[in-house]
Amino acid sequence: MMGKYFSIKSVFKIIFIISAIILTNYIIFSFANAFYITNDNYVSTSDSLYSNAQNSAFGDRDFYLESQNNGEQNKEVSYVNKSSSMAVVEASTKRVLIEQNKDVRLEMASTTKIMTALVVIENCDLSKEFAIPNEAVGVEGSSIYLKSGEIWTIRDLLYGLMLRSGNDAATALAIATSGDVEKFVELMNAKVKELGLENTNFENPHGLHSENHYTSAYDLAIISAVAMQNDTFKEIVGCKMYTVQANSSHPTYYFANKNKMLNLYDGANGIKTGFTKDSGRCLVTSAERNGMQLVCVVLNVYDHYNASALNFDKAFANYSPVSIGKEGDVLETLNIEGNNYNLALQKDLVLPLKEGEIMGIKCYFEIENDLQAPLNAGSVIGKMQFYNDNRLLFSANIVNMEEIDDIGVLRKLSAYTGELRVSVENGEIKQIFSLDGSGVTAWCRQVN
Repeated sequence: MMGKYFSIKSVFKIIFIISAIILTNYIIFSFANAFYITNDNYVSTSDSLYSNAQNSAFGDRDFYLESQNNGEQNKEVSYVNKSSSMAVVEASTKRVLIEQNKDVRLEMASTTKIMTALVVIENCDLSKEFAIPNEAVGVEGSSIYLKSGEIWTIRDLLYGLMLRSGNDAATALAIATSGDVEKFVELMNAKVKELGLENTNFENPHGLHSENHYTSAYDLAIISAVAMQNDTFKEIVGCKMYTVQANSSHPTYYFANKNKMLNLYDGANGIKTGFTKDSGRCLVTSAERNGMQLVCVVLNVYDHYNASALNFDKAFANYSPVSIGKEGDVLETLNIEGNNYNLALQKDLVLPLKEGEIMGIKCYFEIENDLQAPLNAGSVIGKMQFYNDNRLLFSANIVNMEEIDDIGVLRKLSAYTGELRVSVENGEIKQIFSLDGSGVTAWCRQVN
């Protein structure tokens, strides 16, 4: 009966067409599923895909942190070779706790956006509304799919930059802050110079490959530590899911944070992922435990999450935060012409130390040059710079406890140097602090 209406050849054609349709639908569905759930460019603009975004950020099963011990004690695992690097620093003091190849210049991919965000936050009103220019549309690489003329706030663009790594968001923010990308890059490099970093140079705000766009694990750790001291930056990079409310120019957007470490590591609170074929896998993460905020940078490390977790585990296990000075602690009392002038710390000082470690730190007073008399009590008169192995560890503002009528009193401090020796022995903190300078008697103290 079938042969009356269809030839055998026709039947095979129909079967082939049906099979092709089924196969095509399967491929399209698989691609869409991969795109919406795992692709770096995913941005959902509909409520139906909100759950997909949540799965991507919170229910990830394609990665897990391996146990590094496997039944063995203190098993050492190295993820770094001659073409990769890593560094762990304590955020407040910038002390390097762990490192390999920390000063080697490497590409950084989208971890560039840490500096981009910091410069924007320091130079732009985050509530400002900005019309997206043509230059920020269709930028290569990861994107939040901005359209020309859409109105976005700077704050919303920052979330698109740091959670979804939008290269278009980076371009838009650069233009919104400085008028054009080139001037914004100048601000980025000015910040590098301000921080005294020697192995970093930016050529764009997003991190796409460029011949002279590079950093080192140490430099990027310092940039990140400084950024994490900014409350707005810290809030953004620690956010797991962010909603951009719809307006007349664009729909609602849901941004799921790509940084899986936020859900995989206890205490993780930032910062940024990065990848290009030239840079390899890069990751900057931050974690806080027992009042100690650490930043870990790994550049060109394939197993970047496990490498970061291992570094954090080692740092938290080996170092403890040690208080070496409280707000208001008097550093020195100057007696000038019968009058006493007490110089004190403006904020608490905490130093990460190993058990049994004795750390010697050189101290230098840096007094402001433009001070005018009289100075009210509590005025910031300068800083104490703390150095270890000729590398600046951290600085602390110093304040005067009494009113100062004669600025010449402070000038004498410019020639003073000192040494701080701190150790932890059986859980007890021991400190010796001495100053060398004309008219100043060295003193020491022990803290139990």
